[in-house]
Amino acid sequence: MIDSDATLRARLLWVEMYRQNGDAGLTCRRCGISRPTLRKWFRRYQEKGQEGLRSRSRQRITPQETTLTADHEQILLEMRRTRHLGPKGL
Repeated sequence: MIDSDATLRARLLWVEMYRQNGDAGLTCRRCGISRPTLRKWFRRYQEKGQEGLRSRSRQRITPQETTLTADHEQILLEMRRTRHLGPKGL
């Protein structure tokens, strides 16, 4: 994910404004962002500096494990066949 220079400058502005005035509510109102957003970028800035203001991928690192066993799958399919239930009926 590539951030534009404008996006990085805006995030840096939020962080610097918050550092100067110490008032999260005021900063959020002036910048039009939520408090959780400000906290996220401020924490990342404290941990990694300006590099922390870059977006991170939200994609899973490892594939999600299947929690449905073959036995359960057969039971569900049998119930759908015999009871004429769709996904909403289960």
